[in-house]
Amino acid sequence: MPGKVKVKIIAGRNLPVMDRSGDTTDAFVEVKFGSTTFKTEVFRKSLNPFWNSEWFKFEADDEELQDEPLQIRIMDHDTYSAHDAIGKVFVDLNPLLVPQSSISGVMEQSSNATGNATMLSGWFPVFDTMHGVRGEISIRVKVELFSDVSRYRQSSCGVRFFNSLSIPSGYKVYTICGFVEELVVNDDPEYQWIDKIRTQRSSNEARQTLFIKLSGEVRRRIGLKALELGGNAVIGYKQTFDLEGESGVVVRGIGTVMNLNRKQHFTDSLLTSAHSEQSSEKYGSPTNLKLVKLPVVKKKSSESDLSMIPKGISGSYEAHVSHISRQISGSQYMYGLQHEMPEYPFLTLSIYPRSFVVHIGGIVSARSVKLLDRITNPDEPETRDAWWAELRMEIRSHARTLGCTFVLGYTEQTSICDEVCILSASGTAAVVDFQQLEPQEVRTRNSSGSCFGMTSSFEKDKSFKDQRVKDSSTLPEAQEYLPCSPCHVPYARTTIPCPVKLARCNVCRKYKVPDVLLATIEVPKGVSVEGKGSLIQARVCRSKREYRGGGDSQAKEVSDALPFLEYELHRQLLAKLRVRGMNAIFGLNVAVSIGDKQLIGVATGTALYLSSLPPSRPPTLSGTGSKEDQLKVAQLSKKLMEYLIESREFYGIEDSTVKNLQENGEDDSDHSDLSDDEIPDLFIPGDAKDTCVLEIDDPSELDIASILADGRPPRTFYSCTTEKLPGLNWSRLESNYLSFTRVWQGRGAYSSQKQLDGCFNTLLQGLYFQLRKASPCLISGLKFSVDLPDEEIIQVTISGTASKLKEASFGQEANENKNIDGPLMFKLDEDPHFREKKPQAKMESHSKIEAAHSDHPVIEITPLSQVPGSRIDKYLGNLNFFFIRESTSIRECGGFSTLVASFISEVFAIARAHVAALGGNAMVSFTMSQYVLEHNSHKNQGQCLINASGDAVFLSDGSNEE
Repeated sequence: MPGKVKVKIIAGRNLPVMDRSGDTTDAFVEVKFGSTTFKTEVFRKSLNPFWNSEWFKFEADDEELQDEPLQIRIMDHDTYSAHDAIGKVFVDLNPLLVPQSSISGVMEQSSNATGNATMLSGWFPVFDTMHGVRGEISIRVKVELFSDVSRYRQSSCGVRFFNSLSIPSGYKVYTICGFVEELVVNDDPEYQWIDKIRTQRSSNEARQTLFIKLSGEVRRRIGLKALELGGNAVIGYKQTFDLEGESGVVVRGIGTVMNLNRKQHFTDSLLTSAHSEQSSEKYGSPTNLKLVKLPVVKKKSSESDLSMIPKGISGSYEAHVSHISRQISGSQYMYGLQHEMPEYPFLTLSIYPRSFVVHIGGIVSARSVKLLDRITNPDEPETRDAWWAELRMEIRSHARTLGCTFVLGYTEQTSICDEVCILSASGTAAVVDFQQLEPQEVRTRNSSGSCFGMTSSFEKDKSFKDQRVKDSSTLPEAQEYLPCSPCHVPYARTTIPCPVKLARCNVCRKYKVPDVLLATIEVPKGVSVEGKGSLIQARVCRSKREYRGGGDSQAKEVSDALPFLEYELHRQLLAKLRVRGMNAIFGLNVAVSIGDKQLIGVATGTALYLSSLPPSRPPTLSGTGSKEDQLKVAQLSKKLMEYLIESREFYGIEDSTVKNLQENGEDDSDHSDLSDDEIPDLFIPGDAKDTCVLEIDDPSELDIASILADGRPPRTFYSCTTEKLPGLNWSRLESNYLSFTRVWQGRGAYSSQKQLDGCFNTLLQGLYFQLRKASPCLISGLKFSVDLPDEEIIQVTISGTASKLKEASFGQEANENKNIDGPLMFKLDEDPHFREKKPQAKMESHSKIEAAHSDHPVIEITPLSQVPGSRIDKYLGNLNFFFIRESTSIRECGGFSTLVASFISEVFAIARAHVAALGGNAMVSFTMSQYVLEHNSHKNQGQCLINASGDAVFLSDGSNEE
């Protein structure tokens, strides 16, 4: 879909002094798009120039519009020498590429106060890779799209991208089309020969421009795949940059393709893609609402199938018709779910509607160690595609072993050191009910058809429809969805090739549940939770030898150490879970980082107590040595029980369900020895493959010391990795909140477990201390990442959102704070002006650009998918940034930490400027990744790389809670 881009340069302000003799600047602007460049006139001797230029016009096709950024460079004019660079502005045009043929009112378009659907206008910070933000420039950008005359030409301009891990607010799912991924490879300009002769600024700008172009190319290709699958949106979109050094740079993107529809226009219009005519011919008219499901694999997977590289999904696909038949025959309770698993059973979302998650099988993960120097052709992506295909097929096999058909909350991560690369993939195996994603109108209309309601658009044979209705009419009426259903295991004891501990559900007393439940997704809505959740974290550090030669020996050592590292992580997690009196972990993320001499694993999640699961048994310690050893074990056991009692009181765990069972004369003990006839199975057909399951032992003496050293947060603080704290009412949150990002680097040896635990505990204590005036508060969406940039440097990044809680939700706890003992139990003073001030979305000091102009609108930034106390009215587009900051005067600017803090503040300022230019007032699902910090203290140099992305939205007062 070709188009025309119009750019107008209005003015600049607060530009730096470039002419030392007159303390002024002779500024002009270069506007570049593709291979075309325009220039404005030179505005002499002013730090606040006013150009008001004519409209510069560029014509480009759809590929160039989506791949190429609009580059605006501000220069200082010199008569007798080369012009000096002041800074640049990169403008992503993808939020403006909304087809004019879209149905009015359905696909909300990028707009500002004037309501123009394809215009971007505002003040943008001028960023220089060597000096940071250097003033601002006011520009206007318009995009006009032309009709595509070629019926064979494909354009993905109409596909929307969302970073949100939940269904966007205000939308209903019309179709779930499947998982989509893309990978592109290119040479890194940092390692090209020309980099040795060009300036640092030129090298950084070439690298930054390339990364932005690769980002646009990945999105365009994913958009084309989404159109082939019949979708118009990519939800849960995640983009990652893998810096492989001399092998190049790899940009990866994954997401879930859906066909979305606005709620208020569901009955009379649909959110269609750019090819509305082709979609109507292929999937039927909007009045004949039908849903297309994921393609299924026609043959059972075998060991040979796991080594095959799956082909892309194209063309028409078979119906994925699934029925839920609840048959009650004696003690048997069976779900007639689909017997075939989709070829790509991955969903990247973590938050789902109520009753969507029928059963949770558990976490499935796979890791692989690869050598980058073994890639025959580094410029081709086939080798890397084969690597990820192997992991995905392994994840798929694990999910099928657990009797599940989908993997929710699917993520992929990499860790690279020299030529060794660790690939990781993980998710939550589950059984889902697609009917819960349907709009109510369609669900009622399809009540006589499939219980999932996801019927095929290719069912044109009336006899097939009649037969399907006839078959479904013979099924008994479906039972009511049980709140404890997600906790019921979807597999039979005989189908798992390893011993498992199962117990009777404490809620329904009919079906089997595990003793501990681990998941990467958010807590399903409706699940009964006792008390409140808490942050739980396990850390493991392993030393490895440093190899100067080839990477074969190093890769082998890392590959051999990974299973033991994961075993130790899970052992610590379950030990800490048991001493807290809890039995489940949600929002779990396991990250493994590799360095020159170390291998570090960090597992972070939200621990909670589920009423349906058996109560957590405290670990038992036994001593077989001398009397002194037995006495020491007895002391540790006493401390352990005291810690357990205090934890259950702190988090409000009362075991009300177990008490009710005991009052009724029922036993709540472990029923792992019961036969299959005594506890009915929820059996999902699937082949049982050989797997490796590690049995967790009781914690050792060192583990107990580590657990007790972790301590608990102050009483006026709650922390979790999920967006919502389980057990806490969302209405208790105030609209005041604070989003933060903190990067910490430590130099020294962190090879021992005690040193690593002390590092993380100190960071968490410092976080609570910095937020003391915001208490009582909830710290949600916590994310931890660990990098090892050097052999003696560890880098930890913490990000999240602190939301203020109403005083009534704590009762007397705030007043009891002064009586709490502990290393961090300080009095949390109240700020009387906190309610009156709107907090900025940053913990660190803000950019001077933000503070210099009070007329700037307040732009909220949060890593959550929604803002507490607000309602999302419009999604204005997905924004993706890549920034490079370098300095050759680290000591003069206050040190490397000052450089990093100011750089993060500038990233926030630039993100806010782009949101305001689109007409929004917030950015949700904001993520900052790729924290590459390089510091050479001897040369007084430092370099930082940051990738940031999020969804620009327009908020209004209200709540997203339905």
